Amino acid sequence: MDNSQIGALAILTWTIRYNEKARNFRLAMSDMRLLLSGLCLSTLLMGTAANAQAPLFSVPELSPKQFQERSLQLSQEALRLMQVARYEDAEALASLAVQLSQKNFQSYTILGIVYLQNNKADLALKTLKKAVEIAPDNSRVYFNLALVYQRQKDYANVASTLEKGLKLDPKASDEYFNLGNAYIITDRRPAALKAFESAVAQKKDFWEAINNIGLLNYELGNIEEAENRWQQAVSISDKAAEPRLALGVALYAKGNQEKGLSLAEEAFRLDKRYSQLDYLKDNLWGTKLLRETAKLLATPRIQEALQRIPDTTADIDGTVSSTP
Repeated sequence: MDNSQIGALAILTWTIRYNEKARNFRLAMSDMRLLLSGLCLSTLLMGTAANAQAPLFSVPELSPKQFQERSLQLSQEALRLMQVARYEDAEALASLAVQLSQKNFQSYTILGIVYLQNNKADLALKTLKKAVEIAPDNSRVYFNLALVYQRQKDYANVASTLEKGLKLDPKASDEYFNLGNAYIITDRRPAALKAFESAVAQKKDFWEAINNIGLLNYELGNIEEAENRWQQAVSISDKAAEPRLALGVALYAKGNQEKGLSLAEEAFRLDKRYSQLDYLKDNLWGTKLLRETAKLLATPRIQEALQRIPDTTADIDGTVSSTP
C-alpha cells in the first residue's frame, strides 16, 4: 500500500466518523466512494511524472498497527450500531473494518456476529471460519463459530466446534452447557451428562445446567437423582420456572399431587410459556417427562390456573414479562 492509498483510507475513516456522528451513515459511505474515486482518477491523470511534483495537500501516513487499531474502533462502533438496531449500518461499518485490517481476527469475528444478527448465516459462517484461520489458538472464535452452526441446526458441528474451543479454554462453563445441549440433540446422553457436570464444576450456582442434569436422569430412570437436582436448582434461583415445573411433574407422577400442582402453578406464574409442550420440547425435555407433564396439564386445577395467569413474553435481552 503506497502513501496515497494510506492517505485515502485515513480520510475515508475520518469521513465515516464525522458523518456517523451526524447520524447520516449512508451519506458517509457515498462520500467515501466519491473520495476514493476522485483520488484514483487523480492518480491516473497525473501519471508517474506527477509523483515527483509537490502535492497540493498532505495526509499522515498510517502504520499497520494504526490500521489495526482503527479497524478495532470501527468494529466496536459496528457493535454499538447493532445494539441500537441499526443493522445495515453496522454491517457496512464492520465490513469496512475488515478491509482496513485483513489480518485482524477480532474484526472478522464482529463482522460474523453482525452477519448472524442480520440473518445471513452463510456469510457469518464464511467470515467466522476466516477468524478461526487467522487465530486458531483463540477459544472465542470457535465459540462464536458454534453459534452459526447452531443457527443452521447443524448440531454435530456445534459439538465438534465447541470441543475445539473448550480444549483451549476448559473453564468456559457456558460453553460446556451449550455442548451438553448439542449432545442431547445428537443423542449422546452420557456425553451430555458429563458436559453439564463440567459446567457445574466451573460454576456452582449454574442452575440451568443442574436442571438439565435432572432432565437426563429422569429419562434414564434415576427419578430420585432427578428430583434432587431440580430441588437444588430451585434453591439457587427463586425465578427459575423450569426446575419448579419439572419437580412438580415428578412429584405429581409419584402421587404427591398437592405439592406437585402447587409447584407447577408457581412455575407458570413465573413463566407461562412452560405450560406449552412444544416449548418444553424446545428446552430438551424428554419423552417420559413430557408424557407426565401432559397429564398434569390436563387437570382441572391447572387448566383453571392457566386461565388466570397472564401470558408471558420474552424481551430482546432474554428477560420475560407478563402481558394481560
